[in-house]
Amino acid sequence: MFGHIPEFSKIRLNSRKAPYIVVGCFCVYIINPFTVGIAQSIAEVPLFSGWGYRTLIYLLVLLTGILYVMHYAKKVKAHPEKSLLYDVNVEERRTMSDDVLDTKFDSFRKRHAVILTILAATIIINVYGIFKYGWFLTQMSANFLIMGIVVGIIGGLGINGTFDALLEGMKDILFGAMIVGFAKAIVVVLTSGKIIDTIVFHMTDFIDHLPAAFSVVAMFLTQLVLNFFIPSGSGQAMTTMPIMVPISDLLGINRQVAVLAFQYGDAISNNIIPTSASLMGLLAVAGIPYNKWLKFVWKISAIWVLICLGGLIVYMYL
Repeated sequence: MFGHIPEFSKIRLNSRKAPYIVVGCFCVYIINPFTVGIAQSIAEVPLFSGWGYRTLIYLLVLLTGILYVMHYAKKVKAHPEKSLLYDVNVEERRTMSDDVLDTKFDSFRKRHAVILTILAATIIINVYGIFKYGWFLTQMSANFLIMGIVVGIIGGLGINGTFDALLEGMKDILFGAMIVGFAKAIVVVLTSGKIIDTIVFHMTDFIDHLPAAFSVVAMFLTQLVLNFFIPSGSGQAMTTMPIMVPISDLLGINRQVAVLAFQYGDAISNNIIPTSASLMGLLAVAGIPYNKWLKFVWKISAIWVLICLGGLIVYMYL
């Protein structure tokens, strides 16, 4: 994702639109072993079953996201002063765009082929490690860090230049990392003090007293709120699904609906909550203040919530 920012400047599109354009793709992922896979395993339904219906919802979310961003981009192109970022880091944006546009790119050489090969090998190694050894973010991040150092040296930056580039990149996401760190401290207190268990219990206790249709809505909204306290998708699945599955059985609701309620509630809120490391890191690199991001994303997020709620209710009666 970060790599697309200079590409947007190269085609003379505000690089700050990069997060806007792709953020919906993550919201309703079709297959994800760390969220959908875990939730379905706990619910004891076939792994990745229901992918056809999830694909339909994915396409609806993607289409509305594309139209929303195109409308915003068209408006800003005609009236730049209407951009939410019009008065934010004007000189910095101009300098970065000019630097990217003035860059002279070399023709494809052997070293570029080697770099692409190393990138592909790193991805393959990570995938193998995930399935063979149960690797997660820590191991994958270490591999990508090693890859970054190696390709920097091969690419001609040298040792000093490579580490200077790494430090420059780290500087861009430092603020986002600090925000996530402070938010994580809150989560640690809630978890260590067993407070999160109380929150989950009381948020789910009232669901089994509601009619089926309202219960589905309540499941979704509960997952939406809990994601602030448990930003890890796999962690949220393991915490909430053992509770949601018996409730869905009690109400006669398909377990697949409970899985969808978790998936959509977890994913959509990741575009808003400050405890999401990926969101805050992306905003930091793109230079988007969090308050400006909220002003942009709340409308499309509300649309996505309505789409997902409608999808949940329809699926319940299929």
